[in-house]
Amino acid sequence: YAAILASALLRGAYHLYQGWPMALGNVVMGLVFAYWFHRTGRLGPLILAHWTLDAVSFIGPEVVPAEWLDALGVS
Repeated sequence: YAAILASALLRGAYHLYQGWPMALGNVVMGLVFAYWFHRTGRLGPLILAHWTLDAVSFIGPEVVPAEWLDALGVS
């Protein structure tokens, strides 16, 4: 469990350039992902989950209508 915690903290640390909230979110994601991998040994679902998060974060705002982004307060 020390390795899971250490890897999650490292993940959060290299996302600090995005700010504290994003770094904290990445620590949580690192804990979940590392625990999943420790329990199952499966990497594929984690790669798919990470890709999906990135696609929603980076591609989503480009294809969602501006009115929706304004309504959500993320424009």
